[in-house]
Amino acid sequence: MVSYAVATTVALAVSSEVLRNGTAIPASIIAPVVNVDNLSTSFIVSLNAGDTLTLELFGLLGAAVTLGGASTYMTAVRLS
Repeated sequence: MVSYAVATTVALAVSSEVLRNGTAIPASIIAPVVNVDNLSTSFIVSLNAGDTLTLELFGLLGAAVTLGGASTYMTAVRLS
């Protein structure tokens, strides 16, 4: 299971996704239709040894500033 959250300092028209080895994981994509200051989701995906996960923001013309601390994170948990 993979979970992530992104909290920004102001509401933005931005989307987010997790990439596995450079390819978007469809279950991870959040594409809101209104400006938001918090994006979060959890999903289950099969991973292989050596896979690389990347959290990406996209669709914003400008810069996104995230809140400090634990407000922006990604966690991967192995389920047996």
